[in-house]
Amino acid sequence: MALDQQSASLERIRCEVCQVDIPLSEAVVAEATDYVVYFCGLDCYDRWRHQREALLSDSPATSPR
Repeated sequence: MALDQQSASLERIRCEVCQVDIPLSEAVVAEATDYVVYFCGLDCYDRWRHQREALLSDSPATSPR
């Protein structure tokens, strides 16, 4: 059991925004429709969310005609 916890704490993942390696056990997770993205903290998550909202609002498929 201790080995499972230790190996899980050593597993690392990249932050979606700043690309820093972070322990998977400490990553903030945001689930999307087809994938999961990880963030080193709430600041990076907020940046990603605002960038995504801006991108979606500029999309021709979502703009009114």
